[in-house]
Amino acid sequence: MRPTVNGWLFDIHHIKDQMVLWIKQKGGIKRLEYPWSPSIYVASNLKKDLLALLDDNKILSMIKSYNFETKYEYPPSISNNHKNKKEVLKLTLADSFNILNLAKRIEKLSIRFGHYRLYNVDISPEQAFLYEKELYPMGIYNIERNTEENLEGFKEYQISNDKNDNIDSFEYAIPELKFLSFELISEKRSILNNIRDEILKIKVLVFNNDVPIKDAFYVFKENELETILEFAYEINRIDPDIILTTGGDQFLFPHLLYRAKVNKVQNQLLANLSREANIEYILKKNKLFLNTDTEGGSNSSSSFFSYGRVYFRPRPFFLYGRTHIDINNSFIYKDNGLDGLTELSRICRIPMQIASRSTIGKCLSSLYFYNAQKNDILIPWKPTTSEVFKSFSDLLKSDKGGSIFESKPGAYDNVAEFDFVSLYPNIMLKKNISSDTINCSCCNPESESESESKDRVPELKHLYHICKKRTGIVPLSLKTVLDRRLEYKYRKNNCNNQSDSHMKLRDRYDNRQTALKWILVTSFGYLGFSNSKFGRIDAHIAVCAFARDLLSITSKIAERHGFEIIHGIVDSIWVKERELQLKTSSIKDVKKMAYSKKRLKDLKSEIEELTDFSISFEGVYKWIVFDYSKSSPTLPALNRYFGVFDDGTIKMRGIEARRHDTPVFFINFQQELVNTMAGCENINEIIKKIPHLETIYKKYKSLLISRKVNYTDLIFTKRISKNSNDCEDRKTIENCVLKKLAEGGTHLHAGEQIKYIITDFYSKNYLNRATPIELINKNNPNYDKKRYLEILKKTYDSVTRVFYQR
Repeated sequence: MRPTVNGWLFDIHHIKDQMVLWIKQKGGIKRLEYPWSPSIYVASNLKKDLLALLDDNKILSMIKSYNFETKYEYPPSISNNHKNKKEVLKLTLADSFNILNLAKRIEKLSIRFGHYRLYNVDISPEQAFLYEKELYPMGIYNIERNTEENLEGFKEYQISNDKNDNIDSFEYAIPELKFLSFELISEKRSILNNIRDEILKIKVLVFNNDVPIKDAFYVFKENELETILEFAYEINRIDPDIILTTGGDQFLFPHLLYRAKVNKVQNQLLANLSREANIEYILKKNKLFLNTDTEGGSNSSSSFFSYGRVYFRPRPFFLYGRTHIDINNSFIYKDNGLDGLTELSRICRIPMQIASRSTIGKCLSSLYFYNAQKNDILIPWKPTTSEVFKSFSDLLKSDKGGSIFESKPGAYDNVAEFDFVSLYPNIMLKKNISSDTINCSCCNPESESESESKDRVPELKHLYHICKKRTGIVPLSLKTVLDRRLEYKYRKNNCNNQSDSHMKLRDRYDNRQTALKWILVTSFGYLGFSNSKFGRIDAHIAVCAFARDLLSITSKIAERHGFEIIHGIVDSIWVKERELQLKTSSIKDVKKMAYSKKRLKDLKSEIEELTDFSISFEGVYKWIVFDYSKSSPTLPALNRYFGVFDDGTIKMRGIEARRHDTPVFFINFQQELVNTMAGCENINEIIKKIPHLETIYKKYKSLLISRKVNYTDLIFTKRISKNSNDCEDRKTIENCVLKKLAEGGTHLHAGEQIKYIITDFYSKNYLNRATPIELINKNNPNYDKKRYLEILKKTYDSVTRVFYQR
């Protein structure tokens, strides 16, 4: 062997039977071809049925080789005993484009349910390669090439970790990357954007990481054709590693590509956008973009439902050898930058460009897949795990979710808050809860001792037992995330030096731990998600049961320590010292604060000791308001409260200032009210401040009446739940906006956002009620003063009404 290259694994993509590796070096980038093809696995109860597949000519035409291997099937119930591996048929493809065609062909040959069971079908070739070769994106590798050819005539590579990097590293280096961003300036036919608009010039900015290399410049020539070709030339000359856009997937690249197609230079443009020189491959990958004449490549964009909301995902526009990051389509990059994105990409083993657009659930699944493959567990194409049968009474016991201690609406002084640290992920880890460990076939619950049975699922011991012989895929994966996040938080908190280098390091740790936090937040919901490969509703139910039990134990400990429960929800609890104890205490007022903090510290210690779960003491509120439900003044709003800690930190949940759809004007107004109240030490002081709060209200009211508010601060943002065409019969403000946009040629998909101002809320003609921002006359914006004044009053009442009632 001879040394070939050393550098960062920047990007990978698969062409036929080759995995193309792009290795980032200090002096540039290197393209390597690694001979490799993805495989799928087929299981059946009889080997002769697997052999029969090899007689099918269509199957043979799509594979380059096959062999039999022993693997664990998933879920374990299929093979009855997880300890026994099973012989399965491995089919290695000749071209990765045929994976789904091959799987569907085999499925078609199945004569009954479960006849042929398919595995590892919908894992991308890039991810499968990373799992198999124990590689991860942005890792530093030494790559050597064999001098001898393998049986297929290829010279293989040997890849090993550089001594300065490994997957467990916390101080890994990110190479200096060259970024390029651009904007299209076009000749608009209407106020709304349209991909048919002719491109006049292109604004380009180049920078290294966060530092601009030079001022932005414009690309423009005598006509559109030459402007597009000149831009393609500039891309090739500058040779950026990352093209960073705002709306690149949905509009910028579809617009640019459409205009290039009109001018018959799409091949030249695509050849320069990517570093990959195989133009046939590039054209094949961008076929849908080239064949569409609508914004965002709508024939392959998608809307999806998650946690009560509909979201829209435009078709991603990928580059090859470069990385395209669309800020609008990557909340991880938007919130946590390159540090957070790199951390997720490495740990979950997903190429950075794909990770930037992936849901957190997809990133989490990739981590599960990696650990499954590492343990020889096959990944089912279509999950078939069924729910444990339950009687009606069992269903009532099990389907409860988390515990809630309803608060009595109102304002309170001196309330302490405790939050369990990553409670649900830690329950999954410590209790070994996973879809493959619930009611496993290898453990016998009947033979458990009394002490062992105490670890069974609370309230549901007769329904569930948890495996004690092996660690499940879910806890095995979550341990990596929990440990890394804890370490990053520790390192962040120990960066006390105020120097620029330490502040940058602190930000880096914070971005990485926050990115990991999103995996933990998602892990519980994904455990019960029907389409999750390693999800199971019974595992989800078990986690909830343990959480309810923990909150119940915690409340009893708090009451035993002389505290009353003000509010509790799932993994958080708010407590207050009993009034009787405060009045009869012989300790003087000057010592009372220290006394209370000691009692709170003792409470924290006992909760952790008796539950074996970490709980954080968030602090003591000088005052806190738990709001009541909008439907009834006697019922609490479980997720709406605000208050101020004794160090002056404000915490708000659920009120208008925290909502994403609230106009900036009302956010600023409510924030000023809360900031004013934050200076008060208790509720009585806030009541005395009411005249001052009313003065603030009158100030904002005057601004609206005199029309001195910038229209941009009055914009409402709403996410639509249906496509534009499906909302025609609804006479709502949202439909008014959609109809006006449609008249201008813009049709939105479910999950996309609309932005508008209210123009005549009480008009009998609903089409006069609002105007989308794209159609607003910016020189003379007209807004409905009466409606905005009503909203201002509601925003004021939302945070002050409890003080008027005392």
